[in-house]
Amino acid sequence: MREGEIQLNRANLASLIAVLALLIVPHGDHLPWWLIGVLGLLFSWRLFLISIQGRLPPSWLLLPFTVSLIIGVYVEFKTLFGRTGGVALLSVLIGLKLMETRGRRDALLLVFLGYFLVVTNFLFSQSFAMAVYLLLIVTVITALLVGWNSVGWNRLEGFSPLTHLVTAGKLLLQAVPLMVLLFVFFPRIEGPLWRLPQDRSSAKGGLADSMSPGSFSNLSQSDEVAFRVEFLGTVPPHGALYWRGPVFEQYDGTTWSQIPLGSEPPAPVEGIGPAVQYQLTLEPHQRPWLLALDAPAQSPGNGRISDRMQAVANGPVVKRDRYALASWLDYRMGKQQATLMLQRSLLLPRGNPKARALAAGWKALPPAQRVTAALAYYDSQPFTYTLQPPLYQGDAIDRFLFEGRQGFCEHYAGSFVFLMRAAGVPARVVGGYQGGELNPAGNYLIVRQADAHAWAEVWLEGRGWQRIDPTATVAPDRVDLGLARSVAQSESLPMMVRVDANWLRGVRLGLDAAVNAWNQWIIGYTPDQQMKLLRQLGISNLASYQFVAWFLGMIMAMTLPLAAWLLWHLRGPNPPPEVKAWRSFCHKLEKAGVEVRPSEPPLALSQRACAALPEHAEAIATIIGQYLALRYLGEASAEGIVQLKQQIAAFKPRRT
Repeated sequence: MREGEIQLNRANLASLIAVLALLIVPHGDHLPWWLIGVLGLLFSWRLFLISIQGRLPPSWLLLPFTVSLIIGVYVEFKTLFGRTGGVALLSVLIGLKLMETRGRRDALLLVFLGYFLVVTNFLFSQSFAMAVYLLLIVTVITALLVGWNSVGWNRLEGFSPLTHLVTAGKLLLQAVPLMVLLFVFFPRIEGPLWRLPQDRSSAKGGLADSMSPGSFSNLSQSDEVAFRVEFLGTVPPHGALYWRGPVFEQYDGTTWSQIPLGSEPPAPVEGIGPAVQYQLTLEPHQRPWLLALDAPAQSPGNGRISDRMQAVANGPVVKRDRYALASWLDYRMGKQQATLMLQRSLLLPRGNPKARALAAGWKALPPAQRVTAALAYYDSQPFTYTLQPPLYQGDAIDRFLFEGRQGFCEHYAGSFVFLMRAAGVPARVVGGYQGGELNPAGNYLIVRQADAHAWAEVWLEGRGWQRIDPTATVAPDRVDLGLARSVAQSESLPMMVRVDANWLRGVRLGLDAAVNAWNQWIIGYTPDQQMKLLRQLGISNLASYQFVAWFLGMIMAMTLPLAAWLLWHLRGPNPPPEVKAWRSFCHKLEKAGVEVRPSEPPLALSQRACAALPEHAEAIATIIGQYLALRYLGEASAEGIVQLKQQIAAFKPRRT
């Protein structure tokens, strides 16, 4: 430890270690297991040394250990920079710095590194929960700084966490206006935060790019939010909310998959009635499709409408995206269609002879009646809608249609499309979501992963592609009322999917409203949103004089009142009236050439003033005597103060 530096006590060191550990905890998801173990060892070792007041490891031991860890980070991430590699290196250096921290100087360095570590957490998550968590940590870090700059900071008995936390909270509140100003006016940039290189994002849950038995029933166990929707007007009925996603056209006997999208324009859609306007905030899912209410009437600003009538982004959705759309709830789609697409929509693999025989009996009927016959079959048989269907192997379609008859939406949509193709009607499976939950706290719709759904589309000559949902035939409540109303109470569903009204549900909806507001107003404050706001203020671009004037004007509008308030309160307590009168008397003496010394007693001043102004000696002595009586002899009274003021007002010396 440096000479003259005071050693930190156990409470200060333990608090510092706890704060740094809490900052590293959120990084546990993307740091390798061996590095987490090393950091845990370093932090635990330092706490153990605090408890036994043991000696810190020598430099000759720490140096090779440091070099080894840096090499390990480089080998793991192939870089010491970037997002994950840089955070890993910073975490290692913080853990090693703890092993040589004794005094306040080293601790202050770790605190400032802690502030930087706060920011690194936002490189991975900008969620509302993360923001609240880090705000609490910043408050604690600031409290440590407050404590270490207080009198007696190094004494254990002077350690007052609550007092320091209150002071830190006040300091942070004072910084809020400036923070808001910088957030609104500081130029925003597109792309990764600070232009740091982004690591490959891991795939998140959601709709897959293929559909096999269990795909959608597994999603029903997740209450994670897939997207949120704000309608510009009345929210459509639950049964009309089909959110169109990937379209599956290829079947290999087990799995339905997509065919690569072409560049052909979408088939024309004839809307019936007005289009529904809405804004959709989509959570990242690492795939290129967007979700749109079936059928989209316009292309989103960040993508296009494919020839399969699905909204597609320009690239994988790797961050939360917000886009405006319009859709028709009632429509006629695609009266003309490419022959190749219709041919693909009739292809079937070998197998499932019973299903083929059933469909062959409908071929004599017109295509529309074949669809009706298939739906009638589902309605006439004892089919069950369940989250836990059996695993159908071999001729899976036959086993489902004629033996098990228990399935989820992927079973009904897939088997229906198989029957239609076997009957000579072009058909395909559409994946997406159906329904949603209206959050009254924010007047928007929440669509969760549990709302994932699959339905079918059939091609009818002269009418185009028509949506058919065989699940609605077996379990109509699934479409009209939602998943929870369509399955047995004994089946397992996430808490937020169950419709039981309770206080916890209300709390979670309120929290979701806060999260939605955070996403819209904070995370969603993009450069386009900023420029839209600035244009309303008459600012055309960020390099204009108007922007500089607004920015500096707002800073002055906030800082000048604060400075005036501070000066008013720093001026000290309001002096008594006799002191105010005395200051006026001293001012007159100085104008007459008599120096008033701050440390000089009134009687000494009286002697010098009488000598300098002999013609006013009697008045000077009378005034000073009256002041001493009022100020120090306990003879203060209203009459005496009035008399003193009159004497001073009559005192009019001339400069000699």
